[in-house]
Order: sequence, then structure tokens, then C-alpha cells
Amino acid sequence: MGSLGSHWWSSKLQLALYLLAFSIAVGIGAHAGEVENLVRNGDFEEGLIEWDLRQSEGAVARMEEDKGEAIKGRSSVFIEIDNAVGTYWHLSLYQEGHLLEKGQTYTFSFWAKAEDFRPVAYYLEQAVDPWDEYGRKEAEVNEEWQEYWTTFNVSLSEAAWPRIALGQSDVNIWVDNVRFYEGEYVEEEDLGREEAVDPAGKLPITWAGIKD
Repeated sequence: MGSLGSHWWSSKLQLALYLLAFSIAVGIGAHAGEVENLVRNGDFEEGLIEWDLRQSEGAVARMEEDKGEAIKGRSSVFIEIDNAVGTYWHLSLYQEGHLLEKGQTYTFSFWAKAEDFRPVAYYLEQAVDPWDEYGRKEAEVNEEWQEYWTTFNVSLSEAAWPRIALGQSDVNIWVDNVRFYEGEYVEEEDLGREEAVDPAGKLPITWAGIKD
């Protein structure tokens, strides 16, 4: 074949191996949950800093750090509801200070469990009138930790805040590991605990057993 042909095939092989290695690295990184979380104190390890409760039209609730119940780290937020008015957006856990970029795809996710079955709604809300909602979904939370998420595209650049709306029911609820990031949903495999629950909330998983 000659030295020129050999060099050509060698270069092609090196390029193919490089692209393969790069693809594997990107895939592993994405699968491992390596995303930039735009939410501040999303695991509540700093207490309730950066978080607020919206209460309107007679809804009454309070939130506190729970250091004995968590899906990630050691803390979660526990929301005790005295009066729910039946409308989801009259009571919600939210965080200010976020900007959406036109044409970008975002994912909003969190883990939750409740004292009994209860509905939640979750979405990003425009921070000014007309209060448009992005990616709103509804789900039923039960007594086991489960993850919930929504992915959506943005048509305008504007200020918005992540909301977990709770005004439908007075059943108390825990929330932990809130994430908001650019791109499609990425599963976070290692939550930093020895035991956790899979995203479907069906079977307990022991991380040590997975790694063996």
C-alpha cells in the first residue's frame, strides 16, 4: 500500500478512536447527571435560604428544614399546610432570580414524598403579568420518595421562577433535590446516599450493591 496509504489509514483510525472516546465520555457525563443546576440551595443543605412560600386567597402553610428526612444529603424542606384553598397556584414553593433565554430548552425536576396521596403541579412561571406557565405538569405524590420532572422550550427571554404548587390539598409534603438546568432531562444516578429510591419510586436501591 505504501507509506502514504498507511499514514492515511492510521490517521483515519486515530480519528475514529478519538470520536468514539469522546462520545463515550459525553454519554457517561450526561448519564451521571453532570449538569449545571441553576437552582440555589436545591438540596436544602443550607436550610431554607433562597426559598419562599406563596400564600394567597386564604391559603396558610409554613415550611421548615427537616434534617431527618432527605433523598439527597441530610436535609429536605417540610411544608405543613393548615389551609389549602383548592386552587394549585394559591400555595406554592418557589425561588426568585431566574432568567429564561429565548430558544433554549430547560428541565425542571425535584423529589417529593407526602404524608398521604396528594396532587402537585410544577412549572416555571413568568415573573410578571400575564404570569405565563412553562412546562406545567401535574402528578400525584405518595408516601415514597419519587422524582418528578418537566422539559420545555422557551419562546421569549424573560424572568421566571420555578414553582411547586400545593394549593390543591392540605396533605403535608417533603421536597428535596430541586434541579433546574439547560437541556433535556438527565438522570442523577448517585444521590450521595447509601439507599435511595429509583425515579419510578417502585424499588429501593442500594448504591453499594450497584457498584459491586
